[in-house]
Amino acid sequence: MHNLFSSYLKPSCLLALSAVIFQACAPKADAPLLEGKLDVAEPTQIAFVYDYEGDNYVDELTTDSTGAFTYNPELAGQDADLIVYVGQDLYGAYVRRGSSVRMDIRGTEATFVGDHTDRCVFNNVLYHAFSPWVFKPTPDHPFDLDEWTAKLEQGRADVKKAIDAVTDDEARARYQRLADAVCKYYRLQTLSLDQMVNQADHAAQMDSLMATIDPNADESRLSGLINYWYNESELHRSTGNTPDLTTYFIRQINGIDSVLTNEGNKKSLTNMLCNMFFMYQPSDSAVTAFRQGIAPQLAKAPRIAQNIEQMLAERAKQIKDGDALPSDPVLLARDGSRTTLSKVIRGKVAYIDFWATWCAPCCREIPYFEKVWQQYKDNDQIVFVSVSQDDNAKAWEKKMDADRPQWPNYIFDKVSGRQFLEAMGINAIPRFVIVGRDGRIISVDAVRPSDKEVTAALDAALAR
Repeated sequence: MHNLFSSYLKPSCLLALSAVIFQACAPKADAPLLEGKLDVAEPTQIAFVYDYEGDNYVDELTTDSTGAFTYNPELAGQDADLIVYVGQDLYGAYVRRGSSVRMDIRGTEATFVGDHTDRCVFNNVLYHAFSPWVFKPTPDHPFDLDEWTAKLEQGRADVKKAIDAVTDDEARARYQRLADAVCKYYRLQTLSLDQMVNQADHAAQMDSLMATIDPNADESRLSGLINYWYNESELHRSTGNTPDLTTYFIRQINGIDSVLTNEGNKKSLTNMLCNMFFMYQPSDSAVTAFRQGIAPQLAKAPRIAQNIEQMLAERAKQIKDGDALPSDPVLLARDGSRTTLSKVIRGKVAYIDFWATWCAPCCREIPYFEKVWQQYKDNDQIVFVSVSQDDNAKAWEKKMDADRPQWPNYIFDKVSGRQFLEAMGINAIPRFVIVGRDGRIISVDAVRPSDKEVTAALDAALAR
């Protein structure tokens, strides 16, 4: 499950959901796998994500203006447990060839009518009880071991009820294994957080949990446990005299066959390591060497090879220093007024903070951003701007009302904001950008305000 979340990497805050079962008649022969309706008044983007033998499949669609949608792809396998993303909200469903189900979403509640509603409800409950965001500390909701442990136990109980309602014996057993693995994953995460935040010592307990992980079980891949296993594995520890990152990742990927037998888990781990390699922004020559070095593995995993091709194509189009901003997104102020980014920064050097309320590193930068703004607030040649990518406008409004920042603060219009972030290649925050008086980007990934070099960077931009 964790790997599926990672594969659809768009910053979002997940809200709780509940599911209600309804019975229905058998579907028509031409009925879609899944259709439904969101309680919205404008076209809204939905993403459907599932795993098939270690490959991640992502389908995106947009509802009509009434919120109606139809999901009817050619599945990679006979069936799929779906994660359904709608803005900040997360839902689950199950689809099967030859079957059909209707999913209606109102707020945080999803209702199902049709085939296999028991499995739909299980996925909903699983993603409600255990998600990367339910167990993620924020500045407004710091980590507390007792609270996190209570959430784990409540989640386990909720999921057990959903599993007991699954009618198929084989599916029920598989879901139980998955739920146990997911619970173990978040138990390890909770103990790790307590060690990091409170300097607690859980080494013995974590080692005991780690010893129970079967790296060749499907549920280890689907839950994310395989990542914990990898971090403690001999493969990861035995790096030898690795001269550079490219060689390091080549050795890691080529060593997977020696430690795993599950082909799906091999692909999942290979994909994770490939993504990590590209996070380091390798040079073109390093990319060439990397692809040549893992060619035998890519030959066995064509979808990973396709993903690399896609990443390289996106990288070629990526905005660089010296480029103009790719679009002019609409920005909304706290008072409800609307403007555009170009109007806010026109004719001035701009230091722009792209952030969100749910992002703890973003919130930690705010006091530093304010301190730097104080240094330059009397200089009319530079403007400081913070732009939130929160889908939940109320969370942003609450933060604005509490902090009352004195520099310009806005939240993106959903459609134009998403297009701008994608064109800029901003898929992780916080991100700071410096734009010159001419509207061209001076630094597409500028120093953070907490960096001691920030003043030098801004002075250099003003001197241009």
